Amino acid sequence: MTAACCIIGDEILNGKTRDSNAHFLARFLFGLGIDLKKIEVVEDDYTAIADTVTHLSRKHDLVFTSGGIGPTHDDISYEAIARAYGLQTGIDKETCERMNTMMQARSADWKLTEARKRMAIFPQPSEIIRIDGLWVPVVVVNRNIHILPGIPRLFEQMVTAIQPRLESMARERGLFGYHRTQIATKKGEGDIAHFLSELQRRVKSENIKIGSYPRWGQSAEGIRVMVSVVGKGKAEVDAIGQEIAREIDGWAVDATDATKS
Repeated sequence: MTAACCIIGDEILNGKTRDSNAHFLARFLFGLGIDLKKIEVVEDDYTAIADTVTHLSRKHDLVFTSGGIGPTHDDISYEAIARAYGLQTGIDKETCERMNTMMQARSADWKLTEARKRMAIFPQPSEIIRIDGLWVPVVVVNRNIHILPGIPRLFEQMVTAIQPRLESMARERGLFGYHRTQIATKKGEGDIAHFLSELQRRVKSENIKIGSYPRWGQSAEGIRVMVSVVGKGKAEVDAIGQEIAREIDGWAVDATDATKS
């Protein structure tokens, strides 16, 4: 089961904003056993969005978009994806009602303007997934394109909210989450390359992937390389990790620190 992510926004491409949503999604899907195969970043342009999303939708079981669903002129994701599939767009009254109720509860001065109504104009037909406590829904087009906001807090909350849906899809495919173990070593990458290459060839049939990630210089602990082992079976992954540790004079490092390696 494969997935892809399309990050939408000029602000990402021109360096104004640093994307964190793709990283969150990668770690999230890893835990479900779903392979994130591609991440693409596109500008706020109808053709760029349409071409990228349709291509990703054809190639992957799941697509997640991030960004371009706000109230301003450059928020065009819904419209671009609708055009890509020859769909009409229309205002979703329930979303407008939820937006009005929730936002007025926060501020009595808040008004449902025409600009804000743009955030409830969705491709039609589409699947609308409501999230408890939020007025903005996950809009699903072409059965596999999940249109999400770019604000990291909202993106993360909404992806987490649809976890049961994604878990159900994964279980139908017989998929379970991946496991990762990390081994640190003071040896250089050139010193361990041959051993890792031979080991990867040996375990390839078991669908275990071994990665080598050098540090620039040495850490305070003297770490020069971090070796990562990823697979579906925890026992198999742990056993390979232990073998690597023995051969490269390494030691296990908490896999939750993967982003630091």
